[in-house]
Amino acid sequence: MLVLIQEHIDLIDEILRTNRTATNLAQACKLGQNSKGGYTLDNRLLKYQRRLVVPESVRTDLITASHCSLATAYLGKSKTRELVKTRYY
Repeated sequence: MLVLIQEHIDLIDEILRTNRTATNLAQACKLGQNSKGGYTLDNRLLKYQRRLVVPESVRTDLITASHCSLATAYLGKSKTRELVKTRYY
């Protein structure tokens, strides 16, 4: 159980780190600095319409973790997508 928790913590750390450093988000970060186009910067984290922007490099890991989480059990593709969409962009 502790291994699963550590894996989720590691994934969250990776999402936050890549959100702050991903070069492919540079243009969106510029918009966020001026709160334009729905983008904002909050504690150096890029958000779109109040949801954390997840860089492409970690999206698959986030979806897999959400889909396979013990807390959510097996939701199926549609429900997993909705769960992720409410928190992340």
